[in-house]
Amino acid sequence: MTSPHTIDTMPTPNPDALMFKVPETLIPVGTYEFKSAAQASDAPLPRRIFDIAGVLSVLVAPRFVTVNKDSESPWPLLVPAVKDAIRDFLDSGDMAVPEEGLPLHTPVDELSRKVLALLDEFIRPAIAQDGGDIVFHGIEDGVVLVKLIGACGTCPSSTATLAMGVERMLLEELPELRGVRQVAD
Repeated sequence: MTSPHTIDTMPTPNPDALMFKVPETLIPVGTYEFKSAAQASDAPLPRRIFDIAGVLSVLVAPRFVTVNKDSESPWPLLVPAVKDAIRDFLDSGDMAVPEEGLPLHTPVDELSRKVLALLDEFIRPAIAQDGGDIVFHGIEDGVVLVKLIGACGTCPSSTATLAMGVERMLLEELPELRGVRQVAD
């Protein structure tokens, strides 16, 4: 029997990442990136996708999943397997990510709240269209610390995204800031 779930495949600027749009809400809010099968051991949806050879990372968002693959694995072989894994998950009724695995971050100072509000309203929607997300890690000496994840984490254009998009907007809106820096894992 065929699953009724239609899953649309969307290209991203990263040739080794594809976004899979789903018809149902996978998680209530946020995005959660898994960089290994071991890291996804308690997360039913990413765990299923990591069973597919060639998958390097999985990003779960409310209405899409972004899969990063190794350069040797061809998308024409991976796409049907990823779609099948997502459909099997949707049919299971499981949660994509267990609630206890969902991190919560609440900034404590006013500048951090302003930065997060701008990221949430303007930056995150644009980055989500490319299959990724931006995670706020705080502010040090006027420099906003962020991490691009999903398709954007390994995209060749990520440096331009940070400089031309994120940094430019944040500095225009909040002149007390000095810059934006990508943090490592």
